[in-house]
Amino acid sequence: MTTTVNDTARVQIEEVTPASGTAPAKVRVSVPSYAYRVDMVLDGDAAALAAKVGKKVNGTVRGKALRAWQATAGGCFIEPVWGAPRIVQGRVLAVDVDANAVLLDLVFPAWISIEPSQSAGSWQTGDMLNFYVESGMRFTPKA
Repeated sequence: MTTTVNDTARVQIEEVTPASGTAPAKVRVSVPSYAYRVDMVLDGDAAALAAKVGKKVNGTVRGKALRAWQATAGGCFIEPVWGAPRIVQGRVLAVDVDANAVLLDLVFPAWISIEPSQSAGSWQTGDMLNFYVESGMRFTPKA
């Protein structure tokens, strides 16, 4: 039996900042029923997404772990609650050994690339991971 894992983040668009000079476009999203306001780099058309401020959209979230540890306590979270993510903790939903990445359940699903000295194959579905995330988590809206 094949199990399909949903990596779609369903978020509400709070703000879109277009690219300026060398600064990339950014997006601030919220998650219904949570206090989070997460700032991410936008991979997509800022003008098209700006028309959706206040609306729910689907997308994919990607980030890079600086170094991951298996957590023994606590739940899923993003720190800080408002702003660009620095520390995250989430449960593994899927492992992609070829890409050296894990899909984590934070307050939305997010693909996290593991740094090269570690192997995503070290973890399995259900494990809880904690790590500092590299600046610039990315959001790609789905059509």
